[in-house]
Amino acid sequence: MFSKKEKPLVAFTIEKCPSCKKETKRKFQEGDCLFVHASECTTCKIPTSISKIFGQAIE
Repeated sequence: MFSKKEKPLVAFTIEKCPSCKKETKRKFQEGDCLFVHASECTTCKIPTSISKIFGQAIE
């Protein structure tokens, strides 16, 4: 009847700098949680925080 194939998803994490508002997209790593401090901003040299975690379909 309906043969809709589901596309596999890849999880990504967005890190945002609280100072310059620069956003960086990277692959999701186990242990990522929203609003937790992540890596250091390459411009401001202060810790970024995780602002978004989402899945994107593979084409």
